Order: sequence, then structure tokens, then C-alpha cells
Amino acid sequence: MPGVRDSSLNELVRRIMHRNCDAILKISTPCDPGCCALASKIAEDLEARLTAVALDKKGKNDPLDEWAMDVLAWAGVSAPAASVGDESEPAVWEASAIAPCLESLMLFVAHHINEHFTSSDASELLDPKDCRLVLPIAKSSLEVECTNPSLEDYVDPVDFANFECGMFPINSSVERQAAPPPHLFVADVEVARDFDDRVRAEIMMAAKTKELFFNQHNRRFALGLTASSCTIRAYVFGKDDIWASAKMDIASAEGRLTFISLLVDWSLCPVDRLGFDPSIRYVLNGDSGHPYLEIDVHKMNEGTGQVEKRTYYGQRCVGAADRLTGRHARYFAVSTDPQSMDKPAFLIKDVWAPSGSSSA
Repeated sequence: MPGVRDSSLNELVRRIMHRNCDAILKISTPCDPGCCALASKIAEDLEARLTAVALDKKGKNDPLDEWAMDVLAWAGVSAPAASVGDESEPAVWEASAIAPCLESLMLFVAHHINEHFTSSDASELLDPKDCRLVLPIAKSSLEVECTNPSLEDYVDPVDFANFECGMFPINSSVERQAAPPPHLFVADVEVARDFDDRVRAEIMMAAKTKELFFNQHNRRFALGLTASSCTIRAYVFGKDDIWASAKMDIASAEGRLTFISLLVDWSLCPVDRLGFDPSIRYVLNGDSGHPYLEIDVHKMNEGTGQVEKRTYYGQRCVGAADRLTGRHARYFAVSTDPQSMDKPAFLIKDVWAPSGSSSA
């Protein structure tokens, strides 16, 4: 398994990180203009609901109130429940207190997404099977062996915390979930107490993302989040570069709306906009309960001159991507018949095109 073993990852992240790239916030917007407008409306309704809770206009028994109050306390709209410092100074939140508030914001959004699909005026633009809830994972199965001296104190809960978020079907229970199979992970989330510690949080996020690429054989790019103080940043990990958004300030209505819009987009967009390759799909095996792989290969038919698609089936990746960047070559032992996956007859090599090529 890949791990954080020396300073090379630190140097790599610093070298390929591009900051204040807000265009990455639009990568996951739904393709259809109608769906895009619907996502914007859902996000605006959620921010309005937060404002209403802040003004004490919502009933105290509303199921969203507890999550909303967590978010508003973090934003400084109401008194924080867990902080350090005295009344004469602004509260400084520990990382272990910030992380649950960020999880509450995810739960707040997911609850509303569920409500949309169960309401009588649910949009016909969206098929629930093509959408998802993005929920925090209570305990991750993505562990990174950390032997990097610069990160050796990373486990201090005052300064750092982390969790992952995953994809779950619409109408799933809106709560912190048990770890799903690795192919259902969406993003790593790293929390640092202050801005000065954010770079170390980014290094750990890069290490976890490297692990994500190793476990998700259909991942083309990966997503991540960091939080420090009252700000959140989004990240996209590509094959050659890492892009970071400008900060989204949870203390401002504009910043909250921007981040809520991102979470709504992650819930409603096609999976390829989350970084997954639609030509490599995990399918749940009804007999064993374990997923297998469907892989589409397009090849020219020399007789007709037409490009034809053929689907192969496999149970395992015999060579996984083991780097954060690069072409990420993966090798799959496959069969043309799903009934004979245990006796693969072909080996498929899947690789990113080199930078600068026409297909990159």
C-alpha cells in the first residue's frame, strides 16, 4: 500500500499545487442546464433555511435544526459549543470541534436532497438512480502509513482531524455512515486548527488521495476538502497537477452558499464529473455481494471501418495505480463473458494519455 514515507510528497505537492483556482468549483456542475438551475435553487433554499434558523424562525423540533445550529455556531452566528479561549478574545476552534460541524453541514445538505426526491414536486429532470447522497464516513478504511517526520504530530486532535465522505443511494439514512466499499469514496476531508497548519493538512490529503487512486480503479481525477478556522477549500487532483480553490468563508452567507452549491453539485452531477471513468464500472454481484468490473473497450473494426464497443468483465485489478501523479497504468484480468470471470482470458491495460497528447 502507498504511504507517506519521506519528504518527496511534500515537495511534489508544493511544486504542482495551483491556488485560488475557483474554476474547479464548476467541474462538478450538472451537465443539463435545467438540472444546473435546479441545483442552484436547492442550494439557495438551503442557505435561506440556515438564515431562518439563525433568526429563530424555524421550529425547534425540525430535524434539520441541530445540524443547522452546529453550522451556525461554527460560522460564529451563535455561540460555539466547543472552543478554547476566554470571552475577551475570539474563540479559536480545535480541529476536533470543527470536523463534526463540517459533517453536520454535509448531513444538512443530504437531508434536503432526500426531501427533494420524496416531495410531490420532485423534478422530472433527475433520476434518483443517477444521483446520490454525499455523507461523512464515521470510520474510514483508507489508512495511510505515516512515517514522514514533518507529519509525525499530525494526530494531535487539537490541531488536526480528518474524515472521508462517500456516495450512498438516495433515500439512505442521513447519518454518519459506516465505511462503504472503497470504490464508493468521494473525497478526503482534512481539518486543521489554523491557517498555518493547512499545508500539512494538504500533504496528508495528498497521501490519502494517493491511497484513493490505488483503491479506485476507475478514478481519473480525485476531489478533496480542507477546513481551517471558518474557511473551506476544495481541491482537484489531476494526473499532473493539483488545483485548490480560494477559501469559502463559512462565516459569510456568500461563502456558505458557495460550499453548499458544491455539495449539491456533487450529489446531482454525473459520476464522471466526480472523477470516475464511465467506461469502467463497478457492478454489485447479486450472488456474492462483491462488486465486479465492467470495462468498455472501443476498437476499430477493420472490416467495416467503424469503431465498435466491446464490454469485458473482471473480478480484480492485477496492477493498481500506485502514485499520486503520472499516467496511472492499471491492468485488469478479464473475460468476455461475466459467467467466466474466474477464468480470465485477456489482460486490459488502462492508462492516462501523456500530457500534451490529443487525448490527454
